[in-house]
Amino acid sequence: MANFEVLKPFENKKTGKSYKQGQEIEMTVKRSQEVESNAKDLGYNEPFLKRIKEKK
Repeated sequence: MANFEVLKPFENKKTGKSYKQGQEIEMTVKRSQEVESNAKDLGYNEPFLKRIKEKK
């Protein structure tokens, strides 16, 4: 699992959860790639998620 910052509000169709801009969420990298791919297929060119690097 990885942490992401929501850049644009969206609804996760698999879970039914809605996410707001600025919210931090946790999901797999694979799922985040699916979200971005689906958004691109719908005509969105800007990213919806930004991965947050963990501080060591």
